[in-house]
Amino acid sequence: MARRNTKVFYPAYQGLVSKLLDRPWTSDDGMDSAELNEHVRASIAADQLQQQGHASTLEQLAPLALQEFYLALGVSEFMETNHFFFDPDELELRDDMIMFVEDATEATVWGVPRDQVTLPDPIVYRRTVGADEPDDAGSWETTDSTVSELITDILTWNYPEEDVD
Repeated sequence: MARRNTKVFYPAYQGLVSKLLDRPWTSDDGMDSAELNEHVRASIAADQLQQQGHASTLEQLAPLALQEFYLALGVSEFMETNHFFFDPDELELRDDMIMFVEDATEATVWGVPRDQVTLPDPIVYRRTVGADEPDDAGSWETTDSTVSELITDILTWNYPEEDVD
């Protein structure tokens, strides 16, 4: 249980603020753990899992890499990109995948298999028919990226560093 108190991905996410936005990280960029827990427990995915008779705790709905993303950057301007990172209360279950990000055109959605959510940084899968399409509307394919890698790649792509002459 002590490992849960050790932040693994959080410092790297914090560092993205100064690296990509050219300003220091502040606590206003993220949310506290009680707020995160409250939002996730009120999520669409939590309701869906409860209806299926499954646990709907934070640990059952968001891998550690995603939890720490919300804690570090969950309410920052990073959430306003060419990709839509779902707010914690918007996490949703489709085809037994917890969806957490969608592109601006709503054509592609990324998620993690529900049975891998308890891993700290599982591999992410994408479906190219968008989040609003019904279950089984498209197939999921691996991205070969973990949650933390995908988040960092999306943010780095959306907020390129300034060229230094």
